[in-house]
Amino acid sequence: MKFEYNLSLAEVIISYLLMMAVVIIGIFTGQTWLTILALPLFLRGLLGWCPLKSFLRGQSAN
Repeated sequence: MKFEYNLSLAEVIISYLLMMAVVIIGIFTGQTWLTILALPLFLRGLLGWCPLKSFLRGQSAN
């Protein structure tokens, strides 16, 4: 699996919006453990790389 930027700008923006939604829902419902699930979304948006997308592209090439 190669580390290459494989997300478009729209996908990065959607990732950030989903991250913020998870954090807001977690804080307002009192489920602070839920905010930990926002970390993968944050890293996905920040790095512009999705390991699942990279894995699936590698599988289709074989």
